[in-house]
Amino acid sequence: MGRYNDSTRAPEIVRGLLQDSRFGFKDKGGYLRNGKCPNCGKKELYVSKSEPWRIACSRENNCGCSWTAKELLPHLFENYLKRFPPTETNPRATADAYLREDRGFLIKKIRGWYDQESHRLKDTGEYVPTIRFHLDPERTRYWERLIGKTKADGQKAHIGGKRKADNSLFKGDAWTPPGQQLEDGDTCFITEGIFHAIALVHAGKKVAAALSSSNFPSNFIEANKEKNITWILALDGDKAGCKYMARHRQKLHNLDQKVEICLLPNTKEDWDDLWQKGALQDPFFEDCLHRGKLFTAASVIEKCFLQYKKAPAQTHHVVEFKEAIYSVLISSKLLEDFDFRDHNEVPSSFQAACSVTPICNVAPTFLYMEKDELLSEQKYVFQINYKNGTPAKIIGLEGTNLSSGEAFHKALLNNTNGGRFTGKAMDFSKLIQKWLDGKMLEVQSIPFIGYDKDAQAYVFHDNAFQNGRKISLNEHGYFELDQKGIKTSLGSALISSDGEFSNDWLPKYIKAFHFQGLAVLAFWLGTLFVQQIRAKHKTFPFLEYTGDPGAGKSTVLEFNWKLAGRDEYEGFDIAKSSPAGRRRAFNQVSNLPIVIIESDRERGEGEKRPQQFDFDECKPFYNGRSTGTLGIANKGNDIDEQLFKGTLLISQNAEVDGSEALLQRIVHCHVDKKHHGEGTKELARWFEKQTAADVGGFLAEALKNEQKILSAYFSAFELLENDFAQAGIRNERIIKNHAQIAACAHALKVLFPNLTQNTLNDFFEYLITRAFAREERIAADHPLVEKFWETFHYINDKSRDGNVLNYSKKDEEIAVNLNQFRAKCIEYGQELIDLTILKRYLVSSKRHKFVEKNRAVHSSVMDKTFKCWIFKKQGK
Repeated sequence: MGRYNDSTRAPEIVRGLLQDSRFGFKDKGGYLRNGKCPNCGKKELYVSKSEPWRIACSRENNCGCSWTAKELLPHLFENYLKRFPPTETNPRATADAYLREDRGFLIKKIRGWYDQESHRLKDTGEYVPTIRFHLDPERTRYWERLIGKTKADGQKAHIGGKRKADNSLFKGDAWTPPGQQLEDGDTCFITEGIFHAIALVHAGKKVAAALSSSNFPSNFIEANKEKNITWILALDGDKAGCKYMARHRQKLHNLDQKVEICLLPNTKEDWDDLWQKGALQDPFFEDCLHRGKLFTAASVIEKCFLQYKKAPAQTHHVVEFKEAIYSVLISSKLLEDFDFRDHNEVPSSFQAACSVTPICNVAPTFLYMEKDELLSEQKYVFQINYKNGTPAKIIGLEGTNLSSGEAFHKALLNNTNGGRFTGKAMDFSKLIQKWLDGKMLEVQSIPFIGYDKDAQAYVFHDNAFQNGRKISLNEHGYFELDQKGIKTSLGSALISSDGEFSNDWLPKYIKAFHFQGLAVLAFWLGTLFVQQIRAKHKTFPFLEYTGDPGAGKSTVLEFNWKLAGRDEYEGFDIAKSSPAGRRRAFNQVSNLPIVIIESDRERGEGEKRPQQFDFDECKPFYNGRSTGTLGIANKGNDIDEQLFKGTLLISQNAEVDGSEALLQRIVHCHVDKKHHGEGTKELARWFEKQTAADVGGFLAEALKNEQKILSAYFSAFELLENDFAQAGIRNERIIKNHAQIAACAHALKVLFPNLTQNTLNDFFEYLITRAFAREERIAADHPLVEKFWETFHYINDKSRDGNVLNYSKKDEEIAVNLNQFRAKCIEYGQELIDLTILKRYLVSSKRHKFVEKNRAVHSSVMDKTFKCWIFKKQGK
């Protein structure tokens, strides 16, 4: 399975696989077996202990996936410079290790072809070790690979040296292995990259690397044009590679050179990937050359002829040519009379034997199966290429759309720009077999944006982030993560992660919005990692952000949304949403905030009181638990109960009312104008003018620094939790909540080195005051309960007998019938209290402790029995 053998590394890899809980391998003799496959989830993963370089699933027909040790255990293949530093005896030690471990090359085969050097990065000034290959005998020009860097880092290779007379570094040239000589009648593969060429050298081929798909190595070909060479164009199989292989082929024809195209089966693997898999065998090259012939076929008949030679027993072929599909029937009688398999060109008799019928005016290419595990839905995703030049389109079809040719025809009409299928059942059967019978790529579709816990990645509409690495959407509309695909199906809540980032605005932000604004910013940063925080701390607080009109509350919220790549948004009004709408809103985001605005309003004169939202419904969100239960329509008792994956920020003019358990979960910050001074108004206007394009890079910068931020947060929390307790806060939940917000502020220093310790100390003191205020708020009765007791005692004090509401005959007890209480409120001209809401909070009464409700009491005021709420008198 492996292409190299390093016995010192094998035990380390085996230990790493055994210790990784993702797999659960069993050590069985010379193999690790029964590991959980990352692709199909079955316990069929295995690997040789003596050669653990490639780990494979034994379900070859149903899965058949395999991974290099580096792909599954990347931490064992990092820091090459630290693990393999150059020495006096081996100045190329780092380069050797990279080529051996990362690329799987045999060092003894390529020793002397390269040097180890270093390259200085422009952005950071960091020196990175490189593997340098010289491009000319004089060693004046070179290409070098940066060790440990990928395309996602912005630069993974560098070309330098003395430019040629045409001011280029390699135009018309090619890199070839030192000592390689082309002999008369040889075959030479032309690749894009040097590593691709080296992989083919390992497979026994003669090679030349053009260094880019667009570079035609005319100088190299000119030097060998009299040697009757067969040039094999083996560029990458992507769009650019195919485009330039077609152009280079024509140029070689013009030079009277023999040329073929060797086309890879997909764009996800290149030649050195395939070398490591052990795939570079003669049958594989034959298939690639056949694929190249199909790619360059000049007509429907020629392409059909190539297909026929591959499968001579078939008389019915479905042929895709120039973005359309044709059905070709070959006369079986003529096939009996002639054997065409030895012909390189299409015989006229074969052409005469073919009947060609156009059956589809577009060319659908099946890309992948899109699965939504949460909703138990799946789609077949196709790319539709148009013959008439219309830009290609990606569509998703239901299984029923592929049940027949007629159903497919209707699906094309409904989902494309005039696509039609007019073929017969046997034509459609051929297409379905081609599309669906092979190994099928599955792409997970998630119905939210943000952090996906299973993939340990952040998924947005434009980019994804995994382990600090930014990943762009591929041409087929999904993100490639660890040999898996993922995308979001959420059409709303659009967030861009491509904005700019600067850390110089933080002092102005604090001046304009004071510690309340800093609390929101800290909370926002913590939100981006809330599931990772809850995994260790179990909870994360709610933030309540109230404010006086004109104090800047909306500006702060809108600016923080811009930091997360979302323009013109503040939050959603929960009072205007239905229960189903709220549930969907709560499930839309992950590791992002749910911001609830203005859900509690003051009534104007004559206005009907709006229905109030009970924030106690949100208590499970504190622990990241269920957002609600929904029945699944499958004739069974199954339910869908999604977990809350974000955080909750409540912003309104009035404070949240609720149970003590709810109030303990809240860190409350109230904005006023006391800190407003000279220049704050102008600063606030600057923040109003910013857009997601101006400041939205905050999101990407934070996610790129995920581990640093989490490390800073957890380290700070350990100290701050104790500091809050030492300051005199008694309630453990309140201590934890405020310490978490303070720790998030400390973690801001990763992105804002200009955040001073003095500011953090002052912010800590501010949060201490908020923690004490929260304890006082919890110690007091709910405002509605306070109002009830004030009204109760006022009516009793005003009454002639000193008591008209307490029906209890016991001195230490109060018994109240709430309907009688309401009647007395009307009689004494007191404001009516909503009894439905009052009942919710009376059970937590502290002024007079609640005992029970609906006890039958014979009234001490009237000779009658009433159902009463019972309380123990204060001080009794």
